[in-house]
Amino acid sequence: MDYTSQNQNDKKQMLETIGINDTYELFNVIPSHLRAKDLNISCGKTEQELLNYFSKIASKNKKLVSFRGAGIYDHFSPSLISEIIGRSEFWTAYTPYQAEASQGTLQAIFEYQSLICTLTGLDISNASLYDGATAVAEAALLALRVSGKNKILISSALHPDYIQTVKTYLENSKTKIELIPLSEKGNIEKNIAETFIDEDTATVIIQSPNYFGIVEDMDVLSSLAKSKNSLFADVVNPLSLGIFKAPGEYNADIAVGEGQVLGSPMSAGGTTFGFMVVRKGLEWKMPGRIVGQTIDKDGKRGFVLTLQSREQHIRREKATSNICTNASLNALAACVFLSGWGNEGFYNLSQINISKARYAFEKIKSLDGFKAKFDKRIFFNEFVIETSKDIKKINKILLKNNILGPLDLSTAGDSFGKCLLFCVTEQRTETEIDNLVEFLAKA
Repeated sequence: MDYTSQNQNDKKQMLETIGINDTYELFNVIPSHLRAKDLNISCGKTEQELLNYFSKIASKNKKLVSFRGAGIYDHFSPSLISEIIGRSEFWTAYTPYQAEASQGTLQAIFEYQSLICTLTGLDISNASLYDGATAVAEAALLALRVSGKNKILISSALHPDYIQTVKTYLENSKTKIELIPLSEKGNIEKNIAETFIDEDTATVIIQSPNYFGIVEDMDVLSSLAKSKNSLFADVVNPLSLGIFKAPGEYNADIAVGEGQVLGSPMSAGGTTFGFMVVRKGLEWKMPGRIVGQTIDKDGKRGFVLTLQSREQHIRREKATSNICTNASLNALAACVFLSGWGNEGFYNLSQINISKARYAFEKIKSLDGFKAKFDKRIFFNEFVIETSKDIKKINKILLKNNILGPLDLSTAGDSFGKCLLFCVTEQRTETEIDNLVEFLAKA
């Protein structure tokens, strides 16, 4: 944010404009005995003094090398992204209610939708949602609306926060939520899933790569869902689609996920957005907003908001969602990210994530006291390692050496009591991985 100073005349003018005598009147709504009498604030600083002050504070920060994922990932964000989304036309824009005055914003969203459709192989994308968790919950609601059924079947290898979000959305409804147990191989097996799915199942929700990094057999699971006339919803890491099958290739009805990996920073929990894409025929039941392309009366290309079946436009009980704001700035970052990499670059990026994760996996599982929880499995950039060592001590040693270590999976179930979830992205160098392995060996 730019440095802006105010002198006494500026302050006086502002106070006169809003009709008060001093700034203390702004706090009259707070009882006097609750107000601080003397904050003992020092006098103001010049711009140069302020920058020096914050630089001194910032120098105390540690730059950690991250080997942790589980939903938010350390990927490289090209400078092209900040250059585009930092333009004032984009980062100050709100929801384009007046479409005729927002053609630039609408076009950017339309381009985003087009790229997400191309990436997933499905037909219609909305203009984005809040995050991956709410996108999954909205997918469940969509399936309930379309099917008229009352059962949601969810992979137990779905991110636990996503599962909890779905349960929160539906806790006051009559919907029945069931979890498909994980196999010993770390995935969802057909013979297990088919004992849970029945004619009352509105949708089967499967994450691939799943929470443990393993790639599921989506062709088989999709066919199983279709055999019971259930919708098949895929929760996918969009970066993995550079190399693995797109949801449209195995006839998914809905694809959702977290878009943070497409150009947004981790930012202490992520600057996130959720994406949602559906096959043709489901667009009228999709939440959020969709931007369409048209021509005006002069035959010029234009963009409009379309299919807005939200509570602002129709009766509340018939609304598809109460989501009123899409995370369009982050969606724009994804649009720039995908455009910048292009087809070949995006494929190479996915390959690098796999190869670096595989390199780390082979090194770590060969150490004394460490072994693969799910060996000989296809995974993307995350994998589970079982250890006989003290997990807290491991992460403490790593943190001391400026490494954010793997996630302790002890809360994921009894069989994960001594397990760690490692994540390796294209950001990690061979030297950083070797250093990690060295510290693990000494732990």
